[in-house]
Amino acid sequence: MQRYSVFRRSVLLPAPPDAVYAFHEDPRNISRISPPSLTVESVECSVPAAPGGQFRIRLRQFGMPLDWTGVWEEAVVPSRLVDGAISSPFRHWRHHHLFDEAPGGTLMTDLVEYAMPFGAIGWILDRTVMRVVFAAMFRARHSATRAWFSKAR
Repeated sequence: MQRYSVFRRSVLLPAPPDAVYAFHEDPRNISRISPPSLTVESVECSVPAAPGGQFRIRLRQFGMPLDWTGVWEEAVVPSRLVDGAISSPFRHWRHHHLFDEAPGGTLMTDLVEYAMPFGAIGWILDRTVMRVVFAAMFRARHSATRAWFSKAR
């Protein structure tokens, strides 16, 4: 049995992979692409991303305060960034940012492996609420990222 759930969503961005990679290796850019339900209060990080490098994000999701400490697990310029969570609301979190050259720019794919806390209640939340939350959040993030790169051109 799989120990975690997987969410995947892709978007075509009007920029080359190296530019999209550079944008995503700086956690401070999360405030530029976050949906209205997520407020970024602070980000502590160093750039460029390097395996073992950590970052800390304080935010509010739907008004609830959250502290997130992440670590870069992989940094392969310009095609792949993978971050994991040292401390987060999830029992397991690994976020793959994949950047593939495509006609018109970069096909960016977010692939998230995650596991909810709270046992059976977490499983029910995952199968209902979280799928809707992830779909809405990444739709908003991808739209904002596309707009960011459209303006940058």
